[in-house]
Amino acid sequence: MTISINIRNKKFYKDPDKAAASLLILIAVIMVFLLVINLLQGKDSNISEYPSLKFLISGEIVKDIDLENLEENIETHKIKFYDPIYEKEKRYRGFELKDVLQFGFGDEWKNSDYTDIAFEALDGYVAVSSISKLKEPGGYIVFSDLDFEQWEPISIKEVTPGPFYLVWAGQDQTTKNEYPWPWQLSSINLIKFEDQYSPVFPSGVSKNSSVYKGYEIFKGRCVRCHSMNGEGGKVGPDLNAPQSIVAYRNAYMIKELIKHPSKYRYTQMPDHPDLSDKDLDNILAYFNYMNEIRD
Repeated sequence: MTISINIRNKKFYKDPDKAAASLLILIAVIMVFLLVINLLQGKDSNISEYPSLKFLISGEIVKDIDLENLEENIETHKIKFYDPIYEKEKRYRGFELKDVLQFGFGDEWKNSDYTDIAFEALDGYVAVSSISKLKEPGGYIVFSDLDFEQWEPISIKEVTPGPFYLVWAGQDQTTKNEYPWPWQLSSINLIKFEDQYSPVFPSGVSKNSSVYKGYEIFKGRCVRCHSMNGEGGKVGPDLNAPQSIVAYRNAYMIKELIKHPSKYRYTQMPDHPDLSDKDLDNILAYFNYMNEIRD
């Protein structure tokens, strides 16, 4: 938009008070115009007016389906349950997770060649869950907040959880129990975990070892925010590159920061008070192992 002022008008100079008043009015009009434009664009400019979900297999896009297409092909549901992220009862409109996976992947998501699905958010957050867990009833991908005209802001950043938000209606289907709850969901990636996240996988160890048990905890709870050797979530720091966390933190402090980080810093990282000392020892064993095999 271009705004021009004709300053050659002699009358403009004859009355300085009127000129100043006119200029103030003009500035006010411009500020109101810019405010309206900002409000129309919305608080979260990274959310598209026509949202879509990308479906990937082993990192390769196979489909990109917009909301209109999803609504035309998948049954929608109105659901009401206690949302632990908001810490109150919420109402949404959305699709059953299994229906979305079936429409996006066909029967391929039931193929035994794949072990997990990675749900990636717009900010780089990645929640990985086993396919066996995702087959359970209770999962929904919601696209409308029925309690708010748009979306009720979420988290300490006061962001919009849309356009897609993965929720679970079951009482025990929480992040603590390793159910994924990503908001601003942008893509769904069908993977074999040890192939797609090979830098995270502790190859060469027994499944009964403390290293492998620590890896399972890291995979279920930590990889959604943290990476290992460059693979994983991008919200928190990499825990093995360029240096392993065990190289500059002692065992006691690492356990403390995992179990109740809110005691030490303002952070989005959730506390994990349910983890036992043995669980924490297993996570440390995994960190030490990955440090030893670093390139």
